[in-house]
Amino acid sequence: MSVLSSRYAFVLQRLAWGTIVLWAVLTATWLVIASLPESRMVGWGTVEMGFGAAYETPPGPLALYFDWMTRLLTLQWGQSIYYEKPVLDIYATRLPVTMSYLVPGVLVSTLLGSGLSTYTATNRASPLDKVLSVASNVGLSVPTFVLAFITLTFMSSTLGWIRIYDLSLPLWHRQNATRSLLPIGIIAVNFFAVQARHARSETTERLGARYVKTAQAKGAGQFRKAIHIFRNTWPSLGSLVLGESLGLLFLSAVVIEKVLLVPGIAVATFNGFASGDPMLSFTSVFGLVLFGVLGTVLQDFTRVLLDPRVDD
Repeated sequence: MSVLSSRYAFVLQRLAWGTIVLWAVLTATWLVIASLPESRMVGWGTVEMGFGAAYETPPGPLALYFDWMTRLLTLQWGQSIYYEKPVLDIYATRLPVTMSYLVPGVLVSTLLGSGLSTYTATNRASPLDKVLSVASNVGLSVPTFVLAFITLTFMSSTLGWIRIYDLSLPLWHRQNATRSLLPIGIIAVNFFAVQARHARSETTERLGARYVKTAQAKGAGQFRKAIHIFRNTWPSLGSLVLGESLGLLFLSAVVIEKVLLVPGIAVATFNGFASGDPMLSFTSVFGLVLFGVLGTVLQDFTRVLLDPRVDD
């Protein structure tokens, strides 16, 4: 088999695997929603939930399954029973709010965590490496909700802010952009610790590699060695962002939005799960799994292009 055909086969295998995983998770989620009762008592009233809230008379199980999957893929997501508005409108208004602090926080933490840890791990005895090690351990040991409550106290008592985002103003208005620094900081602190530990571990494993020893024999300094190592570790470090830490990011976003009253999509999907809102719950699972699968496939595709060992 030629090199090109073997690479195509590898990519196709990973795409097939991703499709199967996506289908399996969505089917499992559908089964969970289908097992929910059609209503429940809340206070003195009855609230509809599960498929009982989406259909006046639900069809048979097989017809319900195919109808639900068709509605998902054709974006016929209907109404949210919790928010009493179209599900697509919820994503359109709330997703940009979440991304406005999540993306900058992840970028800052990834660049600093990966870059500094890769550099300092090439000289384990340096003071900077020890400081970074202590900082990552502290960041891992402090839960997100603790940082969120500290931020809430500081925000209300010191700054006098009642809320982070004012949706009556444009998202990138100076007030919203300034106040978003608080949730950005929480995400950056938490994810910096995760990324720093991962980068440190990956770098340490490669210090004895032949290409590192060759570079050192040619007189490469610490910075040059760090660049050589980073070129070989960045696919693994990228996979941490695209797949392995996706659950951590989602849970962190839920805590931040719940505590700081941020009107984002993470807390909306949490409320959807808690209330048995069928389509809001289902679409959130679809989005998270799809993002994770695409991230994994992208990582594998990059590996095919850059790593000749895939052909072996």
